[in-house]
Amino acid sequence: MTALTLSHLIVHRGVCPVVDDVSLTIAPGESVGLIGPNGAGKTTLFRAILGLQARQGESSLAKLSARERAKTAAWMPQTREIAWPVAVETLVMLGRIPHLAGGRRPGAEDHAAVSRALSVMDLHGFKDRPATELSGGEQTRVLIARLLAQETPIILADEPIAGLDPAHQITTMQKFASIAASGKTVLTALHDLGLAARYCSRLLLMDKGRIIADGPPKDVLTVANMREVFGISAHIAQTEDGFLFLPLEVAR
Repeated sequence: MTALTLSHLIVHRGVCPVVDDVSLTIAPGESVGLIGPNGAGKTTLFRAILGLQARQGESSLAKLSARERAKTAAWMPQTREIAWPVAVETLVMLGRIPHLAGGRRPGAEDHAAVSRALSVMDLHGFKDRPATELSGGEQTRVLIARLLAQETPIILADEPIAGLDPAHQITTMQKFASIAASGKTVLTALHDLGLAARYCSRLLLMDKGRIIADGPPKDVLTVANMREVFGISAHIAQTEDGFLFLPLEVAR
């Protein structure tokens, strides 16, 4: 069964196409990294996929009602702010709202989902603290936990590991890969190409609103693509530890 289908998706800003005729299919079991330079159109593409942005073309998610979409896809935007001093556990429980129809109070299943998410993001020790008192990186982990607690078939996350320390970056990417391996779908925008190479099964390289490369990391993170799109050189190697990618220097 197809998890996510986009057909000729176009978003204009004035006369300029910010997303330019994107068509693709992402199947269950795929952990897909969306990569590209600043201004490539990644965030706008996410918003169009979710039906949050005026667009042409079709997205299988945007076709759903708001209620069904919330049960199908969990979304973490790039811009994030925790405005209210609620306890961490309470904030993470907000991820269960799509499952609490008719004003139902959280039950054992909801509390278990929240507990699992807190454990993954190493937050059990913070669960009673006001989220606004945490550091920026800790707040990001709380928002990732809320995303995980929603337990949807599809996860969409725009730069979720930005601001995290290396250990929590790796933990998050490992969890996303594990979720995909369980048969769900993960689409994540990333700027850390080394982690994208190690933990994504497929990469979409976006530039100037178009998907210009799509495939396994070794086929997308090529010397030619890195020079043309990012203007960098890189060390690329297949090792005993897997496919490794290390940016070296600006090549322009």
